[in-house]
Formats: sequence, structure tokens, C-alpha cells
Amino acid sequence: MKSFSSSQLNKKIVDNLHHKGITIPSKMQAQTIPLLLKHEGDFVGQSATGTGKTYAFGAPLLSLIDNSTGKTQGIVLVPTRELCEQVGNELSFLAEGIEGLKVNAIYGGMSLKSQAKEISNGTQVLVATPGRMVDLIERKVIDLSTVKYVVFDEADEMLLKGYQTDIDKILSTANRHYSTWLFSATMPVEIKGLIKKYLNKELIQVRAESEEKQNQMIEHRYMLVSPEEKSGALINSLSEWSDKKGIIFCRTKSGVQKLYKQLSAKKISCGAIHGDLPQGLRNKVMDQYREGNISILIATDVASRGVDIPDVSFVIQYHIPDTSEAYTHRSGRTSRIGNAGICLSFAFEEEKIKLLEIFDTLNIKAHQVEVPSAKDQLVSKAMIWAKKVSKEKPIGNKLDAITKNEFKNILSHLSKDELLEKLLATYLREEQDR
Repeated sequence: MKSFSSSQLNKKIVDNLHHKGITIPSKMQAQTIPLLLKHEGDFVGQSATGTGKTYAFGAPLLSLIDNSTGKTQGIVLVPTRELCEQVGNELSFLAEGIEGLKVNAIYGGMSLKSQAKEISNGTQVLVATPGRMVDLIERKVIDLSTVKYVVFDEADEMLLKGYQTDIDKILSTANRHYSTWLFSATMPVEIKGLIKKYLNKELIQVRAESEEKQNQMIEHRYMLVSPEEKSGALINSLSEWSDKKGIIFCRTKSGVQKLYKQLSAKKISCGAIHGDLPQGLRNKVMDQYREGNISILIATDVASRGVDIPDVSFVIQYHIPDTSEAYTHRSGRTSRIGNAGICLSFAFEEEKIKLLEIFDTLNIKAHQVEVPSAKDQLVSKAMIWAKKVSKEKPIGNKLDAITKNEFKNILSHLSKDELLEKLLATYLREEQDR
């Protein structure tokens, strides 16, 4: 398939893609869409993150739906609330203009009553987290006996989160004659077990883009640091990329909060997401990030699952991941749809062997970078401070005219260059005294 126009997709879907400026399919989309439109059996698609996977299954799924009836025909299971909302929005966009076709995203953290009301009005496609789907099935809000297609999106992460029991409950309720489409960035033993358990009907498997090729688009770096050096090294890196958008990964929720407080105290534009944040606040942070109001997102692995921002230039692993699969998902937040990106991992000396084993497993050629000197770190902090000063809003009426004039009288004898020198000297001295 060389273009969406040459496919058998619903014309409205093709028009919607073109309206968004998407005319040439990614490799994943080109291989997957024709198969899913014609193949009535099961399907496994393995592709790195950022390869257009949502449209690869979403466009054919919506094209195959019978919109003359409001019965539920397709369910898409995703591991997190953020991803659920994102996939729901993308499928709703594709469905625009198709009369009677309705997509609903259902997940925890939102009113169960309002979600039930939406579903009762007739929904052909449900995008859901497993937990909320089970809730609604048990309350007899959802009837899955008419389901024709079940999609597992980011199946590896779903199993890592322990959703096996919920998945069993959902699929035992659905029509036994459905087709199952499973998508995963990695293929660990657990996923192979899931495939064996649920997929057997004329199974077709596609591996659209190898991890090795995806990793070639990312410059992988690592830095061996001591606990005392880590924070300063991070600030130095953020200064280097201060005009770019990035994601910092922490291992725990408390780690996210701690780092968020540290960076915020240094006036670094950032936001934090983790599982304990209320859904409304998580949405607010993500909106700020997408709109560019904050440039750094600090996240846990799970919370980052809904992050699909095309211009993420770098990923920092403040804590190294536990598995090579987690490394793939983290680093894949940058280098979206073939763009270049940087992934920097901080590691203590005792973590070096584990990190190098991950690189070896993924066939990644990463290079070690040196810990910045104390002087470099001080300069980096000063650069961040200077950029913040340049963006500071005028003081307005916070000081009266007499006080403002007193300040002017004190500083008016200084030239522009002298004033800059003295401000910088004052900042550097205060930093050194801390």
C-alpha cells in the first residue's frame, strides 16, 4: 500500500487523514492495513513505539464496523488511562463524518455513571482499560456478545501491570467468534503465552520495524554518576537542551514527586505524572505539555503510556529500567515516526553491568559521557537562570513609583554590560555559597 487513497479504507477516514496532513502510510501502516481489511483471522503486529500503530489498527477497524446498528462490535484494550483517552481521541477523529459511527473511551478516574449513560446510547467501538471494562461488564452496562474485533494495544505493558485476570473476564464475556488483533513493541515470553492462549484462528504475524532499526534513530548515551553528582549532572543536561521538549523517567511515584520539587525549586519548566495523581490533574499536566507551556515531563513508566508527542527531542532515564522491554518503551518516547532523538541514562557504578546487559540485549551501541565538572554545572545553572530572567514578566504595580525610582537611582550609574556582569557575579556567588 503506497498511499491511503489506494487502500480499501472508508473514504471518510482517508479524507480525515489527508486533512491532518497524513497522506503516505508508515511502514507499519502499509503492511498492516491491507491485511486487517481482508483477513478474518487473528493478527499479531510487533513494532517499535512511534510507528503509527494507532492508525494501523484504528483505520481498518472503523472501516469494518457496521454503523447501521449501535451494537458494540469492537473493543480496544489499553494499559493506562492516558493511552485510553489518547486512542479514543484518535479513533474519534478518524470516525468524523461517518454517520452513526460512535467511539467511546472508558477508564477509571472518571464518572462511571456518565460513562454508562454514553454507552447506553449505542457505541460500536469501546476503548477501555481492563479494570473499568470489567466494572461495566459486572454491572451489566456493556454487552459484548456482538463483538467482532478485540484489539490489544501495548499488550506487553498490559501484562506487566498484571491485567491477565481482567483480560480473562472480558474475553470470556465476548462472542467466541471475534478476531483478535494484538500489538506489542516487544515480544517477551508472557506475550507469547497470551498469543498461544487467545490467538489461533488463521494467525498472521507482522514485524514492521525491527528494534535495531528504530534504535538507530536514537543516540543512546549513559553517564556513570555518584549520588552526589546526579542532580547536578541532570541540571547540566537540561541546560544543554533547554530549548527542547523532553521526558524524564523515574522508577517510583515518590521519585517523580521528589525530582519535580527539586526542578521546580530551580525554576525549571516541568510537570509530573504518576498513578496517584487525580485524573483531572493528570489531564491538565498533559495538556500543558502538549501545548508547550511546560517543556519537561517527569513520569513513571506506567503513567507515560499515554504520551505520544511528536516533538520529544530527548528522554532521560534518571533511574535505569528493570528490563530491556522497559528501556525500549522509554527510549521510544523520542524518535517518533523516524525522527532523531537522544536517550540519556544515569547509572551508579553498581548498576553499570545491568545497563550494559540491556544495551547488549537490544543491540544498542551506547556511548559513555563524562560527568560535567563543577564549573560546567555552575555555568549550566547560570544559563537556566538567565533564560528565566529573560522571560520574566514586568513587575507592574507590585512596587510603588517611589520605590522603583530608588532602585533606578542605585543602579542608574551602571552601564548595560556592567549591570549584567554584577547580576551574574551575584548569582554565581550565591550558588557557590549554597
